[in-house]
Amino acid sequence: MIEAFSVATAHHFHDALASQARLRYDVFVRRRKLDHSSWCGLEFDEFDTPAATYLVWRDQERVVRGLARLLRTTGPYMLRSYWPHLVENGELPASPKIFEVTRVCVDKSVDPIIRQTIFPELLCAIQEFLQLDQGVGMIGVTREHLLAHFVRSGIKWLGQPHRIEGEMERAFFVPTQSIRPVWHCGKLEIGNSVLAFGPETMPERTAA
Repeated sequence: MIEAFSVATAHHFHDALASQARLRYDVFVRRRKLDHSSWCGLEFDEFDTPAATYLVWRDQERVVRGLARLLRTTGPYMLRSYWPHLVENGELPASPKIFEVTRVCVDKSVDPIIRQTIFPELLCAIQEFLQLDQGVGMIGVTREHLLAHFVRSGIKWLGQPHRIEGEMERAFFVPTQSIRPVWHCGKLEIGNSVLAFGPETMPERTAA
């Protein structure tokens, strides 16, 4: 099950807001040695605002082991702020119906049998969230094989690979209907609905 919350609703989810920052610190700062902002074992950036939605997978101890952060492209977002050159035609999305997905990570210390379900569930949750909010698709920056392994069709690559934080990565757009990793969901028996909302955490509806 994937839980969704924002800064405004994080109090309904124990310490999930801090726990996702700890996971980010472990993945990006400690393991990958990236020069990301951090404080006392918590990784953060300027996009951790009230506008962000966090989708998290938590274990039985309520520790975040998987994460994806969503931001509407109407405000500041990473691709536009840091890597606009990755979009070859220069047309960067600015729509309440297109969301950027960032800070995607999974804890490698989780048992492999369990770990293999976390990223597919996160993708399913992203699709569910966008469907509830009438979203048309997601954008982001990733290593090509990581996304193509799960999303077998529908990916639109927005430019050629470039070296980003030590890895060859590409900007992408995936329409909402193509986000669910159908093959993996069948193999891993992932149900049609994986997204859980706490009190007052439903996505804000946008005008049609």
